[in-house]
Amino acid sequence: MLNERVSGAKRIASELHEAEDSIDETMIRIARLAATLPTVRRDTNMSAIVGQEAMAKVAHALAAAGEVRQLLTDAHLALTATQKQVGLGTRMFGAGVKPPASASLVEQGSNDAAERLAQAG
Repeated sequence: MLNERVSGAKRIASELHEAEDSIDETMIRIARLAATLPTVRRDTNMSAIVGQEAMAKVAHALAAAGEVRQLLTDAHLALTATQKQVGLGTRMFGAGVKPPASASLVEQGSNDAAERLAQAG
């Protein structure tokens, strides 16, 4: 039973880290686009009106990606609390799976994560 929980935790951690990396990469790409749009407009001597709606949409997309990233961070904290609830400590991760970035936070006091869970639930 413990081996199944450890295996499941490793799978979840791996998927979580992939999702976090993906949203980071998405935010980087959107931010590059957000910088390129006004740069090209300026470099081609176009009016400030040109492409304004597109720039606003890209800025909104970046903000939305930031919200998704926050949700993943919240999920990460919640999963850290869940990990303790099912009897798996932060040191249970094996080679090839990086420990959660929030592991040090949990070791210092998992009350923050528990409080966030209580507020959300």
